[in-house]
Amino acid sequence: MLMECRPLLSEARCEPVIAGTVLDQDGKQLPTQMPGERALTLYLDKREIVTLMSLGQLPEALVLGYLRNQRLVENLRDVASIQVDWQVGAAAITTLDGDGGERCNDLLRRRTVTAGCGQGTQFGNALERLTPLRDDGFRVARSTLFALIDRVRQLDTVYKRSGAVHGCVLAAGSRILHHVEDIGRHNAVDSISGLMWMEGEAGSDKLFYTTGRLTSEMVIKVVEMGIPVLVSRSGTTEMGLDVARQCGVTLIGRARNERFMVFNGAERIDFAA
Repeated sequence: MLMECRPLLSEARCEPVIAGTVLDQDGKQLPTQMPGERALTLYLDKREIVTLMSLGQLPEALVLGYLRNQRLVENLRDVASIQVDWQVGAAAITTLDGDGGERCNDLLRRRTVTAGCGQGTQFGNALERLTPLRDDGFRVARSTLFALIDRVRQLDTVYKRSGAVHGCVLAAGSRILHHVEDIGRHNAVDSISGLMWMEGEAGSDKLFYTTGRLTSEMVIKVVEMGIPVLVSRSGTTEMGLDVARQCGVTLIGRARNERFMVFNGAERIDFAA
């Protein structure tokens, strides 16, 4: 896939954890670490869109992925710049034509409050605009899934240091391409989507792993990214399963150690390999 022209991006990365002290069950003072939580309000051509709660590790990628997955901007080349300023908690997105805020008025009028921690809003009717994934013969071996789950387990994560965050991984087979953690699993997904957009990565031969539950919004996002296999250490909701069936997503839950459950799309799994 050819990489589209990149916008001008700030580099406003924040430290993900904050040091603090707590008292244990015996009243003894102990050092601890807590994930940072920062509000970031998105302005598309000066039009306020949404406020996201984030660790702030990859804010520019988060903004790009959010715009992409919500279809507020259709092409990366349409984005001139993204400038994040944590002093005011704002991300200013400028499009080349300067009319992005006006063009997405219809979507902004149709908001759905979701179960997404740290985000919680979808614009428009996401299901209506989804195109089911094509079955292009992509398959994954059971042993590959086991290897990926083990590699995710071994990652050095913010969660291990402080808890209270979700993590997502984009993988080619068992090889981890991107790992992002954030306050909400949807922010982590959008950040990876933004990285994929900037790097021109296709999703049709990739696996996506999340620590969060498999809700309809999570399935919708991987369909938008063109990824056929979604894996979680948690379970799925009924609507998450319905969307996976409609869109041809292989849905794998309860993935821990050398166990998992395939809720949909078992034809993509080679159980003997």
